[in-house]
Amino acid sequence: MKLQLLEYVDKDLPDYFDPYWIYLIIVDHKEVGRIVLRSGDDHSRYFDGHIGYTIEEEYRGHYYSYEACLLLKKEILKQGKNHVIITCDPSNVASMKIIERLNCEFIEQKMIPKHLRNVFTKEEKDKKIYIWRLK
Repeated sequence: MKLQLLEYVDKDLPDYFDPYWIYLIIVDHKEVGRIVLRSGDDHSRYFDGHIGYTIEEEYRGHYYSYEACLLLKKEILKQGKNHVIITCDPSNVASMKIIERLNCEFIEQKMIPKHLRNVFTKEEKDKKIYIWRLK
């Protein structure tokens, strides 16, 4: 598996967005999903997390998100961070398994504030918030 940088997004962002990197998750020369690394401090990433990932349906169940996070760890450490925030919807069991496998520390489950709800889908009401300590 490898990560391939697809895009660094830092222009024409809404006021509440920080720059971010989008990586392709490549397994056996095929794109199986994507992982995003968002810049910003813990406060600005508290509800959407520094890391977001998605795996195409036919490739799910192989812990590719977990492996991609481990690969992304090198980039995070290069940025001088010793931890990141990772969040998930309380009903997203697959994501919770990845987060637990990374040995992330559960902080809390919290409602998304009204001023941020336009950034999330209508179905997303609250988030489980974790910290991933890298050192």
